[in-house]
Amino acid sequence: MAIVATNFWLGERAQSYFDDAIAARDTRVAAVELRNAMQTAEASERGFVITGNEIYLGSYQTAKAQAQRHLEALQTLLTSYPGSIATLPRLSAIITTKFDELDQAIELKREQRDAEILAIFRTNKGKALTDEANVFFSGIIGQADDRLTSGVAEQRANSGWLRLVSAIGGLVIVAVVGGAAHGAARYTRELRETRDEVNALNSELEQRVSTRTEDLAKARDRAEVLLSEVNHRVANSLALVSSLVNLQSKAVEDRASKEALAETQERIFAISLVHRRLYGSSDVRSVALDEYLTGLLDHLRTSLRSQVHGVSLTYDIKPIDLETDISINLGVVVTELVTNAFKYAYPDGVGEIRVRLGRLPGEQAELLVEDDGVGRADGAPAKGTGVGSRIISAMCISLGAKLNYKDLQPGTAAHLMFSTKPRRAIAKP
Repeated sequence: MAIVATNFWLGERAQSYFDDAIAARDTRVAAVELRNAMQTAEASERGFVITGNEIYLGSYQTAKAQAQRHLEALQTLLTSYPGSIATLPRLSAIITTKFDELDQAIELKREQRDAEILAIFRTNKGKALTDEANVFFSGIIGQADDRLTSGVAEQRANSGWLRLVSAIGGLVIVAVVGGAAHGAARYTRELRETRDEVNALNSELEQRVSTRTEDLAKARDRAEVLLSEVNHRVANSLALVSSLVNLQSKAVEDRASKEALAETQERIFAISLVHRRLYGSSDVRSVALDEYLTGLLDHLRTSLRSQVHGVSLTYDIKPIDLETDISINLGVVVTELVTNAFKYAYPDGVGEIRVRLGRLPGEQAELLVEDDGVGRADGAPAKGTGVGSRIISAMCISLGAKLNYKDLQPGTAAHLMFSTKPRRAIAKP
């Protein structure tokens, strides 16, 4: 009776752990889908703001409705998580504010008030909201993963207890049979039947544990596939935006406008290349900088040399793995610095640009972009529109670093030191 009761008790525990795992999986899927919906809505809004084409608003409205639905699901699923009382109101406020900003930008675009849209973008409020939402999403996904992991561990512990109970039961049966040898003939058949029933229960429970463990593994694999698919869709969306910018560039006659659109296309390529690397990588949380920057610099060398034939680009990139957000910021900085060097360092169109990236002690790395050109005068106003300088400053702030320029006489060196430590491991002040 003790063995059978213990088996049923372990079975109930296994069912409870399975239900918790299902809830954790649903929570993770809801968080991932909510993040996907926000990204899709933002990409659609950007597409409409850039092109003015109403076709983008269809996917925007769909993504907005999906975001609301997944937020409501999270509000139900997160009630059993510690800290959800403080997390849910803030996350709801972030998403509401974010979509209010997107709706405002869309209305301004319809009214052809592009200057006000640009002013909204320059406040970086939308990026701050997205970054804060991503922090919440990462926390929710991490908690769900922890629950899945602990559920698998408990299932394994259940299986161990089951084997131990079975072993103890067998020993007790042998002892009873040895002490009651005189009644062995009468009770042998009953004891065998009881033993067979216990073994059948053990086998059934082990099969249930195995089935639930397999379900958990499938749920985890599905979540990883979903995350990989997100990167694939983002990369495709950015490629579409890049193509639209290219078409717009061909349609305008003004040289300054063409150059501005070309620079925008390079920035979009720098970001999309990260997502393409993530889609083809086994680790979707980090980017191999040597592969990423090598591909980016090869692309820049090909596209820019078509404009400045006498300028060459060389690089020395050491292997470093960085988080996705840091890699995107660094890729945009490299794109801006190399593009500026191609455009302004050599007025006569002949020279060399050198890019180096290496690791420093103490989880630090340095980026160096050098040329032997005309140099950069102190206090002189930025050449061109100045957008590139503002982008570099914004990216450096995101990296927690400062870009320094040094006069090489001749030439200029742009030096940037930044931390390679994962953001989640950096203690907040």
